[in-house]
Amino acid sequence: EFSVGTSTKIDNGNFFLFRDDGGFFAITAVCTHLGCIVTKIDNGFACPCHGSEFSADGKVIGGPAPRALPWLKVSLTPDCELMVDADEEVTQGTKLAV
Repeated sequence: EFSVGTSTKIDNGNFFLFRDDGGFFAITAVCTHLGCIVTKIDNGFACPCHGSEFSADGKVIGGPAPRALPWLKVSLTPDCELMVDADEEVTQGTKLAV
C-alpha cells in the first residue's frame, strides 16, 4: 500500500509516514514550538502559525521552534500491520526495515 518514495499524512495520529529504500519511518506533525500542526513542503515541513521551518528529516532550519520534530516508533503488529506509536520517540534515522 505504501510504495518506496512515498510520504503519507496520517491525520488521526498527527504524523507523516514515509517509506524509502531503508524502510518505514514516521515524523510527528506537531510543531515543537506551540503544538501547531505542520505541513509538508518541498524541502521539509513548515508551521503555518508561527513560521518555524524544518528540514526533510525534521531538524529546525528556521523560526522559533526549540527542537527538531521527533521521529516516532514504527513497528509491525502480530498481523503484520504497520503501527506508529505517537507517544514513543526514537532516534532520528530509526527505520523499520522491511
